[in-house]
Amino acid sequence: MALVATEKRLSKWTFAWIVLLFFTFHVSTGHAAQSDAIQLSAEQSAWVVRHQGQPLTVGFDPFGGVDSFELRGQRMGFLHLLLADIQKRTGLKLTPAESTGWDDAYSRFVAGKIDVLYGANATPEREKIMRFTAPAQRYPYVVLAPKDSGVQALGDVDGRRLGFIDNDFVLEALPRAYPNIHFTPTFFADQNLALAALKHNRIDAFVTSGGGVEVEYLVNNPELGVIAKLRAITSDMTLAVLHKDAVLASILETYLNQSQATIDTMARSALQLYHRKALRLTDAELDWLEKSGEAVVGVAEDYLPFDYYNKGSYQGIAGESLRAIADTIGLRFTVVSAPFAQVMDQARAGKVHVVDMAKTEERLRDFLFPHPISTERDIVIGLKSSQPVPDVYALDGLRVAVIDGFWHEEYLQKNLRNPRIVKTQDIMESLRKVREGEADYLIENPTVIEFYINGLGYQDLVKRGNTSSDSFVYFGVSRSQPELAGIMDKVIPLLSFEEMKYRGIQSVPTLTNQSTLHLRWVAGLLGVALVMIVTATAVIARKLTNERMATQFLREREQLLYTDALTGLLNRNHFSHHAQALSESIGFPQAVVVADLNNLKRTNDTYGHSAGDRLIEMWAEAARAQWPGARGYRMGGDEFLFLIALPPGSVPIEQQLEAFQQRCASMAHTLADGTAMHPYSALGFALRTDPLTGLEQCMAQADARMYAMKATQRKRSTDIA
Repeated sequence: MALVATEKRLSKWTFAWIVLLFFTFHVSTGHAAQSDAIQLSAEQSAWVVRHQGQPLTVGFDPFGGVDSFELRGQRMGFLHLLLADIQKRTGLKLTPAESTGWDDAYSRFVAGKIDVLYGANATPEREKIMRFTAPAQRYPYVVLAPKDSGVQALGDVDGRRLGFIDNDFVLEALPRAYPNIHFTPTFFADQNLALAALKHNRIDAFVTSGGGVEVEYLVNNPELGVIAKLRAITSDMTLAVLHKDAVLASILETYLNQSQATIDTMARSALQLYHRKALRLTDAELDWLEKSGEAVVGVAEDYLPFDYYNKGSYQGIAGESLRAIADTIGLRFTVVSAPFAQVMDQARAGKVHVVDMAKTEERLRDFLFPHPISTERDIVIGLKSSQPVPDVYALDGLRVAVIDGFWHEEYLQKNLRNPRIVKTQDIMESLRKVREGEADYLIENPTVIEFYINGLGYQDLVKRGNTSSDSFVYFGVSRSQPELAGIMDKVIPLLSFEEMKYRGIQSVPTLTNQSTLHLRWVAGLLGVALVMIVTATAVIARKLTNERMATQFLREREQLLYTDALTGLLNRNHFSHHAQALSESIGFPQAVVVADLNNLKRTNDTYGHSAGDRLIEMWAEAARAQWPGARGYRMGGDEFLFLIALPPGSVPIEQQLEAFQQRCASMAHTLADGTAMHPYSALGFALRTDPLTGLEQCMAQADARMYAMKATQRKRSTDIA
């Protein structure tokens, strides 16, 4: 395990080297304006003069990741940049102290053998002997566990063995933040010992400060995963001194107050360098980053929500993913846009280095393909009246709309005996041809098609089947840039596709609902006709007529935009725009109930998506019957939210939830093979007594209870009873 554990001594670096490193960093980041000396009080200045040239030792966790690490034989990190800047701007000579671990540094500080302690959280016990500055950085704690274990969420650690570092304040903070979780603690001198115990099943999970170090843990221990980020519990990187050194504490606090912009820039730079170490970049990759670190990205025509070119900026899911890659490792991307064929020609000529594309055998000759940013497989789309497509071979002899130049043409030509390909210029034309009967089906990425169908209001188009090919979303990298491909291949697995998807969709333009557009056109014609017919009528009557038309139009538009087609419940789009006002309109007190349908994926995989859809419909029918006056939302595939009024004298929400579970148990749908299936779900609730209690806060409480219920429910082999 090549962690920082092998770095037993920290004397490999010299103070002169650190000053040089900081000087280089400072000039490159353009923060010369903040390099002036810190403005100190007379008392503080006198203290600095009295201690001029006297080295003050700083104790810290040598396994702290981004704060102190070794890259290519040089000691660097945020702490070293911070200490160098403090000396430059205050005159204090702060030098890192050698220590074998956090417990060693902490003990020596308390004993007076170290002058300053970096990274200690303030607690009542510690404040009896120490003075703390504000944090220079805050790192959320993380919980690690084996990927294949029964610990997959924070609630799963209840009743299990939990590992901690000696003297880590999180042991006190965790029960306060999560009082319903009980555990047996085990203590370790450093992270390496804890990780070894975790891998050998001597503990079930390990809680430690994050801030980037978890990346190295996961790279070195791929069998482990981060099951939770405890954003409510942070490791505060303070600078603490003993009470007798009150003036020193005030000097350090003054520095922090006057240096926030520089500190933030140093932190970003240190984190990018640390990621290069944690991801084990090769010497060739590191050399490429240091000598160049720049690449040209080609963006073809807009392919929403993945690709969107806007005034030199690459937006959408792919654009956000590239931005995250650049921020993680310190890359710089230049964006150019042209038609897809031209972008590909430039990429093959080495003038464009990165292009969002599908991976095909032909393209493998010219491009390298790092890990995909999305592992969604393409789906087959048709009209609601179209026959289901169990596999791609069922498309033989049928007309399939394919965007000219897309990989689907090659895919169909290879797999079908009689492919009938209807070429289109873009996805809008493909959708139109299917709706107007000029094509029978189209194949597309599920995120893309969901964006277009929902945005355009095409309720007549639905998923009719899956594809089994590698239809993932890749960045193809020119073979002239193998180092860039290797770097991206190591960074991409760190990205969360769901997070990139959320941010990317926010950055692209909203589509114009075509159904609503058609209604506007019809309404306009009717309006003109009405004006011609009732020219002689009273002005008041004309106004009333127009108002009725406008109201009806808005209702129809709202129905298209805000209703989930499968369940008839409101959708996430409605929640984003109206949930706050509606939640207050139903009165207080009220219950916020979240639900997660159990084993939907297993039902889909075993009995097909039609069975999964029926399972969702049954659950929604039971919920509407249980709470006919509530506001119900389908937030995602198997996620639901209900806002339920609780007027005086109403049945307690706990009893209502129990009654709902019994109602679900009594519902059944018999499949073709005679098996009966029932809808089951995990439920959580929170009570909202007045408008001052935020809806998002209640949703978070209900979500936590729901996951706690899911963690305690015995795992069923299937939803089919």
